[in-house]
Amino acid sequence: MEIAMERREKKFEEFEEFLARFVGNLNHMSSDGWSVLVEGKRDMKALKLLGYGGPLVTVGDLGRAGAAAFAASRKVVILTDLDRAGALLAARCIKRLSHEGFRTSLVERRRLRIAARGAFRQVENLSRFAGARAGLA
Repeated sequence: MEIAMERREKKFEEFEEFLARFVGNLNHMSSDGWSVLVEGKRDMKALKLLGYGGPLVTVGDLGRAGAAAFAASRKVVILTDLDRAGALLAARCIKRLSHEGFRTSLVERRRLRIAARGAFRQVENLSRFAGARAGLA
């Protein structure tokens, strides 16, 4: 039983380390002119809690404001949920944004999906790791 707990804790720590690098990479991308598109406000809050400080836009913002939601940015990281509905939404967003002349990327979404190993599917659930990281600091 203790061995299983140790393995789970090790996986948790490895995922926390991945998240630190992941958010650091998103921050670096934002300094290079990239924005991040998420599904909703809870996803936005989770990324901010993890330390992302770049431009964030929700799918709702995109629907209301169109391309103006991204201000001057013409490059967008698509970070929708990791389930089938999120994949379909990502495809629709890519189609729309590409049509409007944006450069889009799914690389970060894929990296997160692989690292999550099916343990969670919603971006908003990343907020759980923010509390754990704060406790370690």
